[in-house]
Amino acid sequence: MKYWFYVLLLCLTSCFNSSSERDKNKELQDKLIMIDTSEISVRIPSNVSGKRLEITLPRCMFGFSIKNEIIDGIVEQKAAAVIFALPTLSGFPNDEEAIHRCPDFSKPVVGLSFAPLYRNIKAEKLEYGNHWFKRENYRFRLKEKKNNQELYYIGISGKQTMFVNKSETNQQDLRIDFWPFDVKDEYDAFPHQIDIYSVLDEEFSVAYTVYSSRFLHGKHKPSVSQNYFADRLIQIYKHNESLLDHPEIVQGFVNNNNNILDYIHQHSKVID
Repeated sequence: MKYWFYVLLLCLTSCFNSSSERDKNKELQDKLIMIDTSEISVRIPSNVSGKRLEITLPRCMFGFSIKNEIIDGIVEQKAAAVIFALPTLSGFPNDEEAIHRCPDFSKPVVGLSFAPLYRNIKAEKLEYGNHWFKRENYRFRLKEKKNNQELYYIGISGKQTMFVNKSETNQQDLRIDFWPFDVKDEYDAFPHQIDIYSVLDEEFSVAYTVYSSRFLHGKHKPSVSQNYFADRLIQIYKHNESLLDHPEIVQGFVNNNNNILDYIHQHSKVID
């Protein structure tokens, strides 16, 4: 009896040590990924054609989102996220070099997500000019219309959205999702993070979050934040104003999105 007991004990010890060793190896691999500057390419297939969006960046910038096996520096998957230091996607004031370096995971980071666009099932092809509205118009309810612009509610939660078409100043379709500031709940975090969706190379989408200076710099904001477009969006709702009366705030989001698209185009290409 004692013999089998010791056999069982040895087996359990061996299994425990093996599991512990695997955990250590995974932790080491994760740490190496965080500092791996060797470039890899992630290819995302389109849903409407044979095209693929290829994004090439240092391995560390993809964080742990790459699940598939990397072969010769290339991996293909349905979607991908690229990780940066928190301020870099918010256009306020940031370390310009941070967007070219591996993210520091000990500090707040933010993701830039890439995915294929989906057409409306009733349409024969992708529709642009407020793409998301045309694909899922049942989700949106008109709130107000003025100055040749429209503002919509999303569902019943009070969240709002505005669509910006491609123009001379805007590279692509843009959707701005946000929760208006509520004086009854001034500590609510949601008005301080605005979700942005934009079209990329006609068949793909890019999504990210713009943060207010509350997240970027804590409670004590530098004076430059007074002109920060994300903060100004919150301020107009504190004063019962409408976003549709402030094209300069919308242009701030457009300019920031153009800068992000410029960066993406420098590091990506579409393969037929």
